[in-house]
Amino acid sequence: MESQFKNPISIEELKERYAKGERDFRNSDFDSETFENLTLDGIDFEHSWFHSSKFRNCSLKNVNLKNCNLKCCEFDNSDFENVSFYNSLLCGSDFHNSNLKGTDFTKAGFYGAELNTVDYLKHISDKNNVA
Repeated sequence: MESQFKNPISIEELKERYAKGERDFRNSDFDSETFENLTLDGIDFEHSWFHSSKFRNCSLKNVNLKNCNLKCCEFDNSDFENVSFYNSLLCGSDFHNSNLKGTDFTKAGFYGAELNTVDYLKHISDKNNVA
């Protein structure tokens, strides 16, 4: 049986489908897209590709980004609480002023990535329950 799933072709289509309750966007492909002022909590992007995309002022709580390729992406002032980047590649990606509380970076690759020191230290202290 052929799957009825179709990858979103634009941010507008993603927003429309999300608003209708759809959360399964696995294997999606986004190139040079800007995700700005969006709430995409609980979405499943497993095995997706994001190249040169920007996430600004977004809420991405409890998002599944396992096994993703996030190459040369910018993450600014966004909420990644309880997001899983398990086994993902974040090469050349930058995180600034973002909430990383509860974020899982297990087996993630960070070649050339930049994490704001304060954000990362908050992530580490949260993981270790350090005040």
